[in-house]
Amino acid sequence: MLRRQQQPDPPGDDHERITRARQAAEALFTPKPPVSRASVSNAAPAELPPRKPRVLRVLSQPAIRLEKVKGPVRREPQTTPAVPRSHFRRIRTWVKYGMTITQIAQVYGVDIGEIERILG
Repeated sequence: MLRRQQQPDPPGDDHERITRARQAAEALFTPKPPVSRASVSNAAPAELPPRKPRVLRVLSQPAIRLEKVKGPVRREPQTTPAVPRSHFRRIRTWVKYGMTITQIAQVYGVDIGEIERILG
């Protein structure tokens, strides 16, 4: 096994190294002199123009035109959506746990008679 050989320090040099290390450590923790902000703030306004406040304009909304309807609008007859057969078990479970037939009909958007038929 090879080791790096270090030369032993002379006995008097050890005291000097400790002293320098202590001084360097103390220099890290000494308080730094305060920065005078007065000199910086006095110079800044003379160089920069005063700042404009940012104000956003309020845009007016365009006028809403009402169009006259020429006749009654025909609506497509609404077909009641059928409840998929795969949901029948779910509906029975909901009823078992306290959900009303009216609530289930609202969930599926069907008549109460359709839910009653499923529960049969």
